[in-house]
Parts: sequence; structure tokens; C-alpha cells
Amino acid sequence: MNSSPKLLRVIACSIAVVLALLVICLCNTMPLSEKMARFLVDKAENGEINYLAAQNFMWIAFFWGLAELLVRYIMLRGQQHELEDHYLPEDPRHVLTADQMPMVHEAIKARNGSGILAQMVTLLALQFQISRSAGMSQTVLSAEVEGRSNEIDLGYNILRYIAWMLPTLGFIGTVWGILCALDVAKSMPPGDELLPTVAGSMSVAFWTTLLALLMSCVIMYLMHVIQGKEETYLNKCSQYCLKNFINKLYEK
Repeated sequence: MNSSPKLLRVIACSIAVVLALLVICLCNTMPLSEKMARFLVDKAENGEINYLAAQNFMWIAFFWGLAELLVRYIMLRGQQHELEDHYLPEDPRHVLTADQMPMVHEAIKARNGSGILAQMVTLLALQFQISRSAGMSQTVLSAEVEGRSNEIDLGYNILRYIAWMLPTLGFIGTVWGILCALDVAKSMPPGDELLPTVAGSMSVAFWTTLLALLMSCVIMYLMHVIQGKEETYLNKCSQYCLKNFINKLYEK
């Protein structure tokens, strides 16, 4: 990965943390109902701010995941124009020989090609220039597409971790809330107020899990949408190379 995506990822993640902290501050300062305040940031009824609430960490993880998705989407959008750059002759009657491979390299260089399609065409042109074998070029294309597909899938490991971490944080907050409710029950004398007090404390604890599950659903949905777009673009690049390169090779 070159420095530009790294810089983009650092900027996006920094903005995500700032936005998460801003949301936490707004939820703690805005006049929200008791249930909504408990739901979003575990703010107590008396207005006391819980700086170590599980929701705070969940908001940071949620915006971190959104930042990762945004970076992948921006990188994808930056490469999709390559299908319109015409690196290869698209006339179905045109035939490619090994002697024309330097012209293919020059066409990519002239258009400053650096994305997936440019790299695939460069690899195939170099391979055919050396081996002069269309069958070998077909094998290299299949291996390259498979490798790129695996690379795309591995790139989503951090997002899968975030999607797993959100419910985990929610469960941790819920377990902690139940423990606090049991401590309240232990310290209260038996009476009519015991059950409502414990039930109220335990109901608040489950708000954490609900928020975590909603956040995880959003991350998982966006992740599948953007990964699908990346895989679709990879397939289009493969079809472009097959149609305009592999099928036009001529072995002297």
C-alpha cells in the first residue's frame, strides 16, 4: 500500500475519533430523556456523566469502522475511472503480438495508470513479452484475479473485528450493569421497593447491548455493500483483460 492511502486512513481515523468524542459530549450535554440518555451514553438520572461507560468506547469503535469503510470506498472510486482509460485497443479485429507489448506499457505510463487494472495489464504484457505464450497469460490472469480477491477479503479483517467488538462491548456493559443491579439489591432491605429498583437497574443494563447490536448491523451492512462493489470492479477488470488482451494474443 502506498503512502497516499496510509495518509488518507490516518486522516479519516483522526476525524472519526473527533466525531465520536463530539457525539459523546453532545449526548451528555443535550436535554435528553432519561431512557435516551441511558441508551446513548449511560448518563445517570441525576445528570452525572459516566466517562467509562461502555457506550463511549462503542461510539469510538463505530466511527472508526465508518472511517475504514470510507477510506476503502474513496480508494475504489479513485480506480474505477481506469475502465474508461482505454489501456488496450478495444477493436475486436485488433491482434496483439509480443512486439506490441512496449506500446501497451507506454499507454499505461502516458495515462499515469497505477490502479488494479493498470497493474494487471502491465503484468500480463510483461509476461507475454517474455513467454510469448497466450496459455501462460491466461494462467497468470487467473492467478492474479484470485490473489486480488483474497487481498480484498483480507482487507476487511479489521472491519470484521470491529463488527465483533461492538456486541462484545455491549455485552460487557450489560454484565456490568447486572452486577451493579445485584449490588443494589444486596444493599437494600427487603420490601416493596426492592423489585422495581432492581428491575429498573437491569433494564438500563440491556440498553448497552441494544445500541451495540444496532451499530454492528450498520457496520456489517455497509461492509458487505462496499466489499461487493470492490469485487464487482475486480471482475470488470478481469473481463476487460480477457476480452481485450488474452483473446487477442497472437503467437508467432
